[in-house]
Amino acid sequence: MKKVAIFTEGQTELIFVRELLLRLIDPSKMRLECMELLADRMTPVPYPHICPNPELYFLIVNVRGDEAVISNIREQEKSLVEKSGYEKILGLRDLYCDDYRRLSPSGINESVSKQLIQSRNSTIQNMNYPNRIKLHFAIMEIEAWFLAMYNIFQKIDSRLTNDFIQEKLGIDLKNIDPQTEFFKPSEQVNDIFLLCERRYDKKIGDCELICSRMELVDFDNAKENGRCKNFDAFYQEIRGDG
Repeated sequence: MKKVAIFTEGQTELIFVRELLLRLIDPSKMRLECMELLADRMTPVPYPHICPNPELYFLIVNVRGDEAVISNIREQEKSLVEKSGYEKILGLRDLYCDDYRRLSPSGINESVSKQLIQSRNSTIQNMNYPNRIKLHFAIMEIEAWFLAMYNIFQKIDSRLTNDFIQEKLGIDLKNIDPQTEFFKPSEQVNDIFLLCERRYDKKIGDCELICSRMELVDFDNAKENGRCKNFDAFYQEIRGDG
């Protein structure tokens, strides 16, 4: 059985990864467990997926903090590989963080993005098993990936068509790359939610509402015309395991 651990910075990423796995990988071949780090202890998140004889085992861990992704991978890599037999350890976090705001308070800066990504990846290269570890960044936040799935909001409320969103907010979701367009994409998701008298506050219910609507065609939409390259890289990573 192949074992993969995925460390996420928060509950939004955990829910997203869980739902992505359930759509990309045959459920009859996969066992999936979710955990949350609380006071340095792993606490189960109630949403396991268990099958009798899995070929793949995925552990998703919400470490509750962007920089905590790398630190927890560093602390646990030897145990995961040597004692538990994990073949791959992935990290998923937003690029938007305190360091980014300090270095580029006014918006997206490509050189700052490269600097921060290279810095974090260099930390991985100094670990014991760098060839088994891969860090993925959502630029600037994972909500950019939601925005790239431009038909998903209409599944939440029939009023939220692309034309309606463009008319009200001036955002053409089908023809922009949210990873390069928005410094804090969660704000744009909230603006869209407000159009149908909702709020997006990154709460569990908000994340479940969006991610439960995801379909394979939405993933294709997010990647079309070379958009959201970081999503495409993470998508290909997960699909390769299946």
